[in-house]
Amino acid sequence: MIGPLDLPSRAVAADRIVRLARMGPHTRVGLLPSPHRRNWVFDPDAAADSVVDAPRPAPGTDPARLFDALYSLPHRPLRIVLAGDHLALDYDHGLGDLTLLNLIVDVIVGAIDPSTLPRRGPAVSPLLVASALTVADPRRAASLLRFQWRREPAEPVVAHRPVPPRRPVSANVHIAAADVDAIRAARTSSMPGTGLFAVYTVALVAALTEAGVRLDPMVTLPFDARTYLPAGVRTYANFSAGLSFPVDDATSAAALQRAMTASARMGRPAANLALATIKTLRRRTGGAASGQHLPADGEVRAELLHSSVGHLPGRERGWQWSDPARAAVIAVATPPSAAGITVTTGFVGGGISMTAAFRDDVVDPARIRAAMDAVAGHAARIVGVP
Repeated sequence: MIGPLDLPSRAVAADRIVRLARMGPHTRVGLLPSPHRRNWVFDPDAAADSVVDAPRPAPGTDPARLFDALYSLPHRPLRIVLAGDHLALDYDHGLGDLTLLNLIVDVIVGAIDPSTLPRRGPAVSPLLVASALTVADPRRAASLLRFQWRREPAEPVVAHRPVPPRRPVSANVHIAAADVDAIRAARTSSMPGTGLFAVYTVALVAALTEAGVRLDPMVTLPFDARTYLPAGVRTYANFSAGLSFPVDDATSAAALQRAMTASARMGRPAANLALATIKTLRRRTGGAASGQHLPADGEVRAELLHSSVGHLPGRERGWQWSDPARAAVIAVATPPSAAGITVTTGFVGGGISMTAAFRDDVVDPARIRAAMDAVAGHAARIVGVP
């Protein structure tokens, strides 16, 4: 959910989305799952059905109520709800991957004319390019091999029981700009070179642990693999990779930052993205399918995934807030597993918007809300805010 924006009518927005789709399937818009085969059908004109109107929220109404209108629509790869000066957008495109989101919003508000975009995608798969450039660097290849050799043995196989799918619930907290500035200044003084994302990841783990949420010791953090592509190669496809790092309430933010930096330098995101793609292709050709499962013994460890959407709008984006004082972003990312807690963090108007998505039949909502309210305090203590 994003707003407030200067939004056009539903008819104008639908026309712009169709024009975007007509630029080609590489835009990822206008793609529909085939009812007969395990692939996609490209139907750009059908993209108009992705856009619907909803009543403008009444003053003081929680903007998150727009999700009710969004989820009431028939399932599609892309769903867009326009409600006054707020927009709700739903698409299946990978965690932490903002390229397509920004493109869609830019087109809807008229900041980008679709006709100025390339009419076809890269001649060579960006994933092949990124993978080739990663392994072609002998230092990266050697680092990847050493990392693989040092990895801990796989955990024993645990019996799991299938559980029905369920729409996640969410808990959102906004950290005021003044608090974010204080945390940033203390971070710069006490642990230079450590990113705020590492600080807030460690703060999240500490807050969830304090609230009584039993966590898996490995935390997943998405990385944008576009950094491994040459300047002339661009893609609107999902191009992020989720990497796991050991994080507990004793982990320092500086240590996590060092691990993240080392992984990025060795090209681990590109390698993981390639492996994930291979596994997906294997499932499509008859391999084991993934699903929602929980441990059969009832001992659930919540699996934390912390994603960042950076600054919204981006510093070089065309779309802007119509009223920066009311700027709000609520990002509900469906966890990949039944025991998952997916937290999405974004910088909005100098402050931070942080949203946790989870299943309330697996994790206690009161514990999650208590943890979210405590994150800012933990971050301040981690960096030593006076």
